Amino acid sequence: MKQLLLFIAILFYCDSMMSQNIQRIEVNGVILADNNDVENITVYNASSNKGTITNGKGEFTIHVALHDIIEISALQFKTVSITITEDAIASKQLKIYLAEQVNQLGAVLLSTGLSGDLVTDIDNTEELPKIELDLGNMNALEYFDDNAFNNDLIRDELNRIVSKGQFYNGIDFASLLGINKLLQRKRKQSNFYKKDEKPKDLLDVYSHKFISEFCNIPFEKVELFVAFIEAEGIKDELYKPENEVYLLEYLMRQSKEFLMLEDAKH
Repeated sequence: MKQLLLFIAILFYCDSMMSQNIQRIEVNGVILADNNDVENITVYNASSNKGTITNGKGEFTIHVALHDIIEISALQFKTVSITITEDAIASKQLKIYLAEQVNQLGAVLLSTGLSGDLVTDIDNTEELPKIELDLGNMNALEYFDDNAFNNDLIRDELNRIVSKGQFYNGIDFASLLGINKLLQRKRKQSNFYKKDEKPKDLLDVYSHKFISEFCNIPFEKVELFVAFIEAEGIKDELYKPENEVYLLEYLMRQSKEFLMLEDAKH
């Protein structure tokens, strides 16, 4: 056991000596960023365990060797790392462009021989992977009959009340958009009445199947759910085509109450 501990100690000592014997050179660096907030960014050489911070212009100096790992960190971002290249050693310069993406810091090591124009130099760097949010085909909200309301009304309304990662009146509209597949299917008839004419009940507007799938109601309990809805009362305005998004939201809320009552019975 003592021999093993001695061997490990010797390994650590040798590694430390090798690290100290590596010849490092001083390089001048600069941090560039879109928001120009480049002061007091920590630049740390993880290979030599030495670091520094940037000044108000994002400038710094640090000793590096080939293949050293340089870690860059700021208070509001996660730490990122770059590796020192032969080009950086030869030029004795480090120009690092930081790009913000979804609250995470991305780093691009700019090559030497830059034009001096920040916009041009950024365009010549390799772009970071883009994160795209696919909300699906908004045309799926269009109904397939003569009484279909304008799809632009739905899009404008959703843009107004939906914000990224937030809820509206307790309803997650990101989930609401999941009804695309249901609404893409042609229904036999969409019976929205013109002007002030009110349908007899909810089943004049939606089929049993649609209500069951959209509201997550067992098919055999759709009639009971409709009776529950009618007992609560539906405002006439919700039956107007331009207000269907509110009608769907109302159905979603009522379905949760209905299912809670059903569960309480068992």
